Amino acid sequence: MSLTFTDLFCGAGGSSTGLVAAGLELKLAANHWQTAIDTHAANHRDAEHLCADIDRYDMRRLPSTDVLWASPICTELSPAGGRRRKASKSAAGAGQLGLALEEFGHVPSAAFDRTRATFWDVIRATEVHRYKAVMVENVAEAAEWELFDVWLTGMDVLGYRHQFVSVSSAHAGDDSNDPAPQWRDRIYVVFTHKSIPLPDVEPRPLAWCPSCGENVEAFQSWKKAGARKLGKYGQQYVYRCPNGARCHHTVVEPYVRPAASIIDWTNLGIRIGDRPQHKLPPLAASTVERIHSGLRMLGDRRMILTVTHSGHDGRAFPADAAPLATRTRKIGDAVLVPAGGTWNTEPTTAAAPMRTRLANPKGFEALVTPPQADESFIVTLRRNSRARHVAEPVDTVTGQGRHHWLVIPYRNATAKTTAEPLHTLGTKDSAAVLDPAPELEDCHYRMIQPREQLLAQRFPADYIVHGNKGEQTMQAGNAVSCNVAQWLGSRVAAVL
Repeated sequence: MSLTFTDLFCGAGGSSTGLVAAGLELKLAANHWQTAIDTHAANHRDAEHLCADIDRYDMRRLPSTDVLWASPICTELSPAGGRRRKASKSAAGAGQLGLALEEFGHVPSAAFDRTRATFWDVIRATEVHRYKAVMVENVAEAAEWELFDVWLTGMDVLGYRHQFVSVSSAHAGDDSNDPAPQWRDRIYVVFTHKSIPLPDVEPRPLAWCPSCGENVEAFQSWKKAGARKLGKYGQQYVYRCPNGARCHHTVVEPYVRPAASIIDWTNLGIRIGDRPQHKLPPLAASTVERIHSGLRMLGDRRMILTVTHSGHDGRAFPADAAPLATRTRKIGDAVLVPAGGTWNTEPTTAAAPMRTRLANPKGFEALVTPPQADESFIVTLRRNSRARHVAEPVDTVTGQGRHHWLVIPYRNATAKTTAEPLHTLGTKDSAAVLDPAPELEDCHYRMIQPREQLLAQRFPADYIVHGNKGEQTMQAGNAVSCNVAQWLGSRVAAVL
């Protein structure tokens, strides 16, 4: 018999998709927005679906299942438990969000109005159904809610122990579950009944330890001793090598997938110099400045894609750690440029994971590709793979955990000509190609599309999404990263 679960505040289905991939069976998914329910039902056809305000719903009508997943709070309009942010900021944020999305199609108010859903619904459902395990997802700021500890006590009274998990979607996964190419820090509270052993939910992403000279399963090291494990990567915790005897727990950087791995390189957009011919409005001055900033960054730090095949788990390794041959190709130079609002102003390269996908203006980014990009290659991590021109469709990036791409930025290597061999490549010391920045008018420009945002959340490539572009963007930004739900679900299932 399979383990069954209920998904409250299911959204487009990131949590459900991940838990199903972990082997659990979905019985019911609930959300208050009909478009999200339509999307969810199109992909999880055997489950029951409920469109309702959960805080007004009689929990006795929910099916009895083994597991409950809940993502209860709107992450943009209310930080926790119905405690709203200052009215001016909240109202302004909602207004700007609505105006920004209108460009892509009207989004109904039901998509924004999620402040009615609170943590208390988790207790109400658990009191009735006494699940074996309950998993709750939220932003790190949710722990600042003044009643957070009271809420935890309520679950304790019902007979549950809890564990905190703070992890970025870029670091969660395993050999059969690709991490997301997105920086997305979230906290997860994993409750298990006191009669059940605690699951192992410690993140241990693969990382290269330069001191040990090998790949290791890194562990989280919290900067403040004795603090609860609630926070964000780089701010409250780092990753360290577990080999204390050899390297004294060196700080390491886990492997990540770049944004380049999910960008549709067959669509480079319109050449900026040709925009007037297409009757498109000129780019805003702030956007132009961000593009120039990104081009200057590319001019100083071009990217080399280093690909190896390990022969056992298919991950990308540094060249000096690879037991088999290494392939090196230049990746398509591109930058992701914020295209709206003042929250996010710094461009990033396609060699890094995307910033957190959000259903608001700071989640909107444009892809800028200099003319050199059409001379680039993409390499897929398979034993008999070949280099592909960026104009060709890339191989599926979500299948069976065999498509990990690693892009290593230039750090502190000694300059040398291309006639010389490359130095040993590691996670913090790699190669670069220096080229002058191209002219702005010759670059291609387009917005990041909803499908790419969904892939950044690790949704399957064939996932069906209903609604216009604005509604699809909203669904992608509000979703749980599928890979994290799958990772947590498999850990919890192991003890159930």
